[in-house]
Amino acid sequence: MSQQQVEQGNGVSWRMILGIVVLVAAVVLIAQNSQDAPVHIFWMNVTMPLWVLLAITFVLGGLTGWLLKARRVKRAG
Repeated sequence: MSQQQVEQGNGVSWRMILGIVVLVAAVVLIAQNSQDAPVHIFWMNVTMPLWVLLAITFVLGGLTGWLLKARRVKRAG
C-alpha cells in the first residue's frame, strides 16, 4: 500500500491503528479502576470513583490534542 493510497483513505493508516490501541488500553484501564479516590484541585476536595477521573482525564487529553492539531493546521494553511 503506497503513502498516496493511505492519504486518500484507501487503507488503514498507522495512526488509526495506534489510535485504536490507545483507546482499547484506556478503556481497559478505566474499567479496572473502580475504587474511590480523593481529588484535590485548586480549592476543592472531592472523592469520586477513579474510573470517572480517568475518563475525564482521557477526554480532556483528546480534546487538547484535537485543539492543538486544529491550530497547527490553521497556521500551516
